[in-house]
Amino acid sequence: MHPYLFDWVVNGHPIRPPTFGVCLALSFSLGYFLALRNALVLGLNLKRIEQVFLLIIAFSILGGRLFHVVFEDWAFYSEQPLKILAVWEGGYTFYGSAITCLLGIYLFCRMFHFPFLSLMDVTVTSSALGLTIGRLGCFAAGCCWGKVCDLPWGVTFTHPDAFNNVLGVKVHPTQLYEAAGAFLIFLYCQYFLRRRTFEGEIGLKGLLLYCLLRFIVEYYRGDAYRGFIFSGSLSYSQALSAILGGLCLIVLIKKNRVKSV
Repeated sequence: MHPYLFDWVVNGHPIRPPTFGVCLALSFSLGYFLALRNALVLGLNLKRIEQVFLLIIAFSILGGRLFHVVFEDWAFYSEQPLKILAVWEGGYTFYGSAITCLLGIYLFCRMFHFPFLSLMDVTVTSSALGLTIGRLGCFAAGCCWGKVCDLPWGVTFTHPDAFNNVLGVKVHPTQLYEAAGAFLIFLYCQYFLRRRTFEGEIGLKGLLLYCLLRFIVEYYRGDAYRGFIFSGSLSYSQALSAILGGLCLIVLIKKNRVKSV
């Protein structure tokens, strides 16, 4: 794997851009341009999309980092608090970013009287594309690794700077599992965005599909330090998947009942 995009030495100084960071920047950039394109299709104010994009960047980094620090690796960060600021070393959670972004976007829409559900259709579609690229960055960095396996498609991390503790061991490529699933969700959302039957349909369905995907992939994750509940039967991410997915399903059922009346 390649934790760093390249490793150059210029005038005695190493230049090692982290692959995950490059993928993260690319995911935000492509997600932004896709959001503008889809907002134009739905007739949304593009200026508001630009503002929301800046909000999403800030909340994604803040929420994703804080969730990781507090819920997944508090023992480490409580002993080395300065490492909390070392965001270039990785250490984010998608759900931390997603939850804080949803709350931030909702408050933004309330403040500026912007259609939250339509905005959710746009942002979830872009997020699925961004997550696809982001998980490829995870794979390159070696984080979010899987459990030990002996399947033909198992992978072995060997780079000494990989962000895992399973070097030389064949494991599930859970990053690629999620990247593939997220890409399929993106294709679904993008295709049906123009064909939605009510505001929020694509966002709710896309988020529901991701919750299902994440719940399943979690069974193959090997980074157990992230935390579990119910005597280790469910990870934090699985619990959040169940809660968030359940809420999406309830809203979808209610929306469909209203539509059919």
